[in-house]
Amino acid sequence: MKIKILIICLLGITSALAALPATRQIKGSIEGRIIDRHTQQPLPGVNIVLEGTTFGAASDETGFFFMQQVPVGNYQLKASMIGYQAQRKPEIVVAAQRATTVNFELLPEVLHLNDEIVVTADYFTKDATKTVSTITLIPREICSSAGSAEDIFRILQAMPGVNAVGASSANLIVRGGSPDENRTLLENIEIYNPLHFARPGTSMGIISIINPSLLQSVEFLTGGFPVKYGDKMSSVFEMKLKDGNRSHFNSDYTVNMGGFGLLLDGPLPANGNLIFSARRGFFDYITQMMDRPVSPRYWDVVGKVTYPLGNAHQLSLVGFYYLDEFEKDGIIGNPVHNLGKKYYYINRHITGSALGLNWRYLFSRRGYVLTTVAWTRNGWKSWFGSKTNHGIDGDDIVEDESHLKSEITYQLTDGIELNGGLFWKAIDSNHYTWYGPDTTRSGFIFSADTLFYEPSTTYKMGGFLQTTIRPVKRLSVNAGLRSDYYEFTGEQKLSPRVGVNYRLTGKVHLNAAYGYYYQTPEVYLVALDPANVTLGSSRAIHSIAGIEYLLSDNTKLTVEVYQKDLENTLVTSDTSRQLTNNGSGYSRGIEFFVQKKMNRNFVGSLAYTYSQSKRRVSFALPEYDFEFDQPHNVILTAGYKFANNWRIGVKFQYASGMPYTPIIGTVQRNGLWSVVEGAPYSARYPSVHKLDIRVDRTFHFGMWTLTAYLDVWNVYNRDNVLFYNYEVDNNGALKREVSYDFPIMPIMGIRAQF
Repeated sequence: MKIKILIICLLGITSALAALPATRQIKGSIEGRIIDRHTQQPLPGVNIVLEGTTFGAASDETGFFFMQQVPVGNYQLKASMIGYQAQRKPEIVVAAQRATTVNFELLPEVLHLNDEIVVTADYFTKDATKTVSTITLIPREICSSAGSAEDIFRILQAMPGVNAVGASSANLIVRGGSPDENRTLLENIEIYNPLHFARPGTSMGIISIINPSLLQSVEFLTGGFPVKYGDKMSSVFEMKLKDGNRSHFNSDYTVNMGGFGLLLDGPLPANGNLIFSARRGFFDYITQMMDRPVSPRYWDVVGKVTYPLGNAHQLSLVGFYYLDEFEKDGIIGNPVHNLGKKYYYINRHITGSALGLNWRYLFSRRGYVLTTVAWTRNGWKSWFGSKTNHGIDGDDIVEDESHLKSEITYQLTDGIELNGGLFWKAIDSNHYTWYGPDTTRSGFIFSADTLFYEPSTTYKMGGFLQTTIRPVKRLSVNAGLRSDYYEFTGEQKLSPRVGVNYRLTGKVHLNAAYGYYYQTPEVYLVALDPANVTLGSSRAIHSIAGIEYLLSDNTKLTVEVYQKDLENTLVTSDTSRQLTNNGSGYSRGIEFFVQKKMNRNFVGSLAYTYSQSKRRVSFALPEYDFEFDQPHNVILTAGYKFANNWRIGVKFQYASGMPYTPIIGTVQRNGLWSVVEGAPYSARYPSVHKLDIRVDRTFHFGMWTLTAYLDVWNVYNRDNVLFYNYEVDNNGALKREVSYDFPIMPIMGIRAQF
């Protein structure tokens, strides 16, 4: 009933906003910088056109351009120059009395097809160093997608090859991999934990720690990524922040069901610029309104300061801090933990921070060096207990890392590019964990235990070298070798990788990639048991082939098949906290993806993935379905923009249920009743499906712009099963409880831009 009342109230507020008068012919401006993507050199003389209008500009000798007195509204911006691939940026929003920043990185056009009609892929540029499994998104696609609550990770859950564990989690399951197999980068700085309320080793995590309004672009590589990326087996997610505005000081204020946010950007003295965001979550107020005995709170702060030092040098200082607090009073199940414990009291305190400096040096017209120095810290404190003892179980963990890496890119000739780098990382961690006595659901008794793990500072170091060549005009090949040394395990690993792109016609590309990927054991896993210090790295071998067909300049069809073979994966035990490297497995599948960029007021995508993910705990035992195996996954998204500043978006998802280990009976052991488990992951939860709808309305006033939206999740209130929890009473009778994903849930947001 409360949800229905809330929806009616939100619709009433939206209707009232729609009745506000909007002033017409209000103006704004557009500015930005255009550089060569390979060499990072500024590009003068690039033509920039605001399509459908008479507005245009040309970049100056530093690559900058500026358009003034542009009427407010949504536009497409096109940059073109002889010798480079033209590039379009759809959905550029010009707001009242603001300067919108739009940057371009143009790719050289090295292929000329004689006597052949070529459809120009202005919306989909092709980087020869990333031949397969690459998805790029722009800010507007992030901030207006249905079912996402403006969170980038929830948008990525709609991409091919990605399984979602439910609307209650924003974590990514990529091609049969676990969430901790994904690498996240922010401005070349590694983010260990990119989600609020996430903990290592779980599939939880509610919302990104990065405000999506900060993002200039995102790139998501789901396999076959080049040698510059290491120590992860499944995917790489790289975020670039916007530069602060060079001419105006802008401010954004947002309020939605997730919290309150402030964003500032603008010029600094001596030709610098700043962009800054701070947010405070409102989940604790929402749960109180819903009479839930839980109080989740979060804060995050992200900022970037950029200063050019002459024509050849640029410094960028990037930092973030986040804090999560979670408290719950009341009996709940804890099915994520295989011990099946129930706690009356839970308290979690999670923090993360980073500070990094990027120095970019353009040492010649054909090359540059990017050097990054960074420090990160992550901490977790937890208390689990009863009414009288809040600390039966708990932990106190701090992990510090110092990073230094330097990468050089050099365009040797028009057909040969070299890329190489060195990296060094120091890891310092302290783990304190305590457990009360417990009995597993299968009857095994764990005694109380306290673990201290305070290893000496250890190091990871290595380097990589890659070359991209074009032996003939239709073919590009990139080949590279990466070397990783981990002092703690004493391992030296070599990772060869190769990618191929062949332009069959002006519309068709054939792509393939093959490579080795290693991942060292996480420190929190080593800390579980003294014997875990013997753990080694796991390995994945990626084999990928695909075809890209450009249906039009704004619509692309991609089909990829992949095989990911896994060796030395970590295996847990039901009777101890010791892990081994005895596991193996594979993930294979085929992905279909049709992506249409905004054109004629319509945007949309269709993703279908058929996959199989199998694991084996040892070669002597049979394989079983991996816990995140999801054979069928279909996601349809669409959006339409009306002429009067209204916009509607929809997302529909259907997916197979994930596997679980069934309970087939009960047995009495040691005087206590416990359950009898069936074969591992031999049963499946019911299939899931849901529909999300979002409506946006923008209002332009004399000195500011207001955008309001209503995003309704699970519109037809489908009961999607998350998991089953089992209990056995004193007579041995078995009881099953069902935990469901979110019911119908409205999320409203308002953004004011000044």
